[in-house]
Amino acid sequence: MVAFIVDSSFDKPNVETKYPIFLAPLRVYIDGVEYIDKKNLSVDDFYSMLDSAEDFSTSLPNPKETEELVKKLIDEYEHVYMLALSSKLSGTYNMFRAISAPYKDKVTVLDLKTASVELYAIFRGIVHYLEEGKEITQELVDELRKKTKLFFGVMSLKYLEKGGRIGKAKALLGRILKIKPILTVNSEGEVEVVAKERKFTNVVEKLIEIGEEFIESSNLKNPYIIAGYGSEKYRKYLDKVIEHFNIKDVAQISAAVGVHTGPEVFGIVIGQF
Repeated sequence: MVAFIVDSSFDKPNVETKYPIFLAPLRVYIDGVEYIDKKNLSVDDFYSMLDSAEDFSTSLPNPKETEELVKKLIDEYEHVYMLALSSKLSGTYNMFRAISAPYKDKVTVLDLKTASVELYAIFRGIVHYLEEGKEITQELVDELRKKTKLFFGVMSLKYLEKGGRIGKAKALLGRILKIKPILTVNSEGEVEVVAKERKFTNVVEKLIEIGEEFIESSNLKNPYIIAGYGSEKYRKYLDKVIEHFNIKDVAQISAAVGVHTGPEVFGIVIGQF
């Protein structure tokens, strides 16, 4: 039996998984107060506080606690896979590598080069190949990502700007023109713009359009599609997308990610498995 360790940017629907998943939570800071993501900070409380927060940021999982978790799991499981959000967006991957170095025979660290609900979609692919008896490597993950894509819309660029995920010039131009971008995470694990709309309703229509284009261009016959949203009040804007793609799995976007996207975010992930 194998086990997985994920950081708290790993957002999954409320479903059971065949293999156990253990959490290495990121730390979230709101107006100088430290919270442990998904431990003493619920997603709904986070978005409620974010609306009025003046300062907000994230920090790596606690290294000592993460190492203790690794030591515990390697005694209980044949192998442990540590799945990290993109190394271009966080230092979590490098921290996982450093912690696991003494146990490399029993621990594999993987840079999933994305975040949030796309991490779960990649996890599903990893499980698929585990069941086939394939060796799980970084190269396999990179191949999985070629047939997996996250598309998400944000209504405000200030959070991406503050977190350094988008340049100040682009953010300023977006505010002036009232642009609502649709973004993705590219093959290198960096956020990039794939479309721009000025009307909120157009964002929904564009998500459907580019989602269909990706399915066709990737030749996905029976794709797995999951939807994600930030603040609870934005879930309703996914209704049309969910109906169009007949989506069954929906997950709320965690504080670790929401710090950088803001509450006004929703999107989909399309994958092979």
